[in-house]
Amino acid sequence: MTTAAIPVSPLANALPKALLLIALGGALTGFSPILARISDVGPLSTAAWRMAFAALALAPLLAVKSTAKTSLLSKWPLLLAGLFFAIDLGFYHWALQLTSVAHATLIVNMAPVVALAAGVLAFSERLGKLKLGGLIVSIAGALLMTTGRADVSGTLEGNTLAVAGMLGYAFYLIAVKRARGMHDTAVIMVWSSASAALLLFIGAALAGEIIMPQSAAAWGVVIAMGLITHVAGQGLVALGMRDAPVGLAAIVLFTQPVMAALAAWVVFGETMGVAELWGVALVLGGIALATRSRQ
Repeated sequence: MTTAAIPVSPLANALPKALLLIALGGALTGFSPILARISDVGPLSTAAWRMAFAALALAPLLAVKSTAKTSLLSKWPLLLAGLFFAIDLGFYHWALQLTSVAHATLIVNMAPVVALAAGVLAFSERLGKLKLGGLIVSIAGALLMTTGRADVSGTLEGNTLAVAGMLGYAFYLIAVKRARGMHDTAVIMVWSSASAALLLFIGAALAGEIIMPQSAAAWGVVIAMGLITHVAGQGLVALGMRDAPVGLAAIVLFTQPVMAALAAWVVFGETMGVAELWGVALVLGGIALATRSRQ
């Protein structure tokens, strides 16, 4: 007598790969603050060039994509993604001028809380004990990592701007999740990147920033931001979002602050103390716990 095999849903098979793509994408995106620090143009301009070069690099892919669903109405999630990502980058870079890096980074990395709530409310995702536990552990780790470097006090104005950036990133993830049901990754990346670049260039001009890089090396920095942190980093995130719940994806994206801290350690010699190393361990442990959830 044999026992019939229990069928495994396609989503269950695809989820581990999707989470791996998101983790790798988050890690590549973690190089963004390293490149932003050595850029010789203003913070909004740096973000704008990042999005512009990403759009230019991916635009040729649209020529070989299907022409289905090309109506303007079907593009609204893409435009929203661009708007929210512009809000994220613009307000985060602005906040860094007015508050400590530790405070701004901690606040922006609270985006998973909003995204997780949206996954439950907008996408009927289940919260689950593993997902909730992973979120709590990862947030605790991010808190240790960032407050361990706090050498100046945060300001109310700067922290408020960081909250706006956090909300922008959370809603960007939600918009990308919605768009993945209508468009493939290349279409999402080109439309969202181009619209975000336009908004950020306008913001940079209004702020009176230096917009044009002043040397070949400076051009290399903004090109690398476009290709490494956005085309590769956010592209992998968008690809993985097709099969991953938005709340779980948001938790896995805690790989971003971990990679940023490790890269700063290597590149700028920003040594990590015991508390910060424990923070890294907690973040990775929280991600591992959350990814055991299949919903």
